Amino acid sequence: MIRPWLIGESNPYGSDPRAALYPSPSGSAGHRLCCSILGMTAHGYLRAFERRNLVVGAKWSAPAAREAAARILEERGDAPLVLLGAKVCAAFGVAFQPFSIVGGTSLGPTAVPAAVLPHPSGLSRAWNDPRSRHRARETIRDLYAVAGLLAP
Repeated sequence: MIRPWLIGESNPYGSDPRAALYPSPSGSAGHRLCCSILGMTAHGYLRAFERRNLVVGAKWSAPAAREAAARILEERGDAPLVLLGAKVCAAFGVAFQPFSIVGGTSLGPTAVPAAVLPHPSGLSRAWNDPRSRHRARETIRDLYAVAGLLAP
């Protein structure tokens, strides 16, 4: 079963890749994305998405993020992506246009689509607009439809 990949920046809670955008602890980016933004249960969220961070166990580095993005494009096969934030979009060579679906050569030779969302951190002002959560859910539904996947 193909599942979209959520792509975040880095994980302050540790370098274990399984912890990328994990829906715990409360208040973390993964928890906020799962519960507050997408309105999902932790179980449903973990079943619906693969999760990766571009920079693991280190401070943010644009060159390292670009290298990780290139590896993800090779590894993900036909799975669509969900790019979380402007820094992640930059690493993939994609314009940061929140709540949009993008594709093209910058996302690899198969041009599998990607959704662009604001970063789910508590610092992102985009989530202060109450319509943002609804728009995020619509964007994810659209991504599933464009990619020909059954929505969770």
